[in-house]
Amino acid sequence: MNYRGSYKKLLGNAKAAIMAAVEIYNKPMFNYRDECVMILLLNAWELLLKAMLSKNGESVFYRKQRREPYKTLSRRDAFSRAERFFPASIKPLPVQRNLELLGTYRDNAVHFYNARDFGVVLHALAQTCIKNFRDLLFEVFAIRLEDEVSWQLLPLGPRPPVDVVTYIKGAASVRPSSAIRQFLAELSRATDELKSANEDTGRLLTVFNVKLESVKKIGDADVIIGIQNTGTDTGPLAIIRTQDPNITHPLRQAEIIGRIDTLHGVKFTSYTFQAIAWKHQLREKPQYCWRATEGVLTRYANDTVAFLKSLTSADLQAALTDYRTYLRSRASRKSSLA
Repeated sequence: MNYRGSYKKLLGNAKAAIMAAVEIYNKPMFNYRDECVMILLLNAWELLLKAMLSKNGESVFYRKQRREPYKTLSRRDAFSRAERFFPASIKPLPVQRNLELLGTYRDNAVHFYNARDFGVVLHALAQTCIKNFRDLLFEVFAIRLEDEVSWQLLPLGPRPPVDVVTYIKGAASVRPSSAIRQFLAELSRATDELKSANEDTGRLLTVFNVKLESVKKIGDADVIIGIQNTGTDTGPLAIIRTQDPNITHPLRQAEIIGRIDTLHGVKFTSYTFQAIAWKHQLREKPQYCWRATEGVLTRYANDTVAFLKSLTSADLQAALTDYRTYLRSRASRKSSLA
C-alpha cells in the first residue's frame, strides 16, 4: 500500500475543490451557497496539506490499528504535520486560525440561518482563505491558481454589498444573536493572538473591494474596535481551538477515575470509564480527548469529568450494558476467526 498517496492526484483534487468553491460562490442563484463553499474550501485545504506531506515523503494515513481500516489524516492533523513544510513567507498560525473560523461556521451553520448580512464576514474569511491557498500552492508547487480563473465576472445584486467593517461595527451596537456574538468574539481572540505574536493578521481576514485593487487587514484599529464591542463570547457554537494539550487536556485516565470515585452508587473503575467512553465516543471528540498522532499517549480535558458527572443513572447503566454486549460480540468474532 502507498502510505503517501499520489501527491499529484491529491494536488489535482485540491485545485478542483478550490475552483468549485469559487464557481459556486459566483453563481447568481444558489440557496446553499455559504455552506457549500465552506465545505469545499476546507476540503481543498485538507487535500493541499496532504499533497504537501506526500510530496515530502510523509504518510497521509494514521497508524494502522488492528482489525480496523486505514484512516487518512484529518485536516487538523494534516496541518500540524505539514507546518514544517510551509515556506518562510507564509506563517502557519494565521492560516490555521482562518481555517478554524471557517470550520466553526461549517460545524454550526444552523445557528446562522437567520443572521442578516453575516455573509460579508464569511466572504472576507473565504477570500483570505483562497488567497492563502493560492500563495501556498505557488510557493510549494510553483503553480499559479490565477492562471485557471477568469476574473471577468459580472457582479449582480439588488443592493450594494455590505462592507465587513461596517457590519462588525453594526453588530457591536445592536446586540446580535448569541451565535454571532460568539463568532465575532472568536475572531477578535484570534486577531489579538496574532497581533501579540507579531503575525500577519492579513492572512486571518482581509477585506477586498469589488475590484480586488486594495486590501484592509483585520488588524486595523477601526476593525478591532468593532469586534471587541460585541459583548459576551458565550453562546451555542462548538468551537475547537488548537492549543497545547498539556494545558487543554491535562488528565490521564487514572486521574479521572480518582476524581470521581463513585457514580450513582457504582464504584467508578477503569472498566466503567471505558464503557462510557465507548458508548459516548469520547475519544473521537476533541473537546474531551487528545491523542498523540503516534497513538501512544491519550489525555483528557477537565470537561470530561464534568461530562461524566452529568450522566444519569440510566445513562450509566445503558453504557455498562451495551459495552458488555459489545465485548462479548467482539470476543465471539475473534474465536470464530481463530
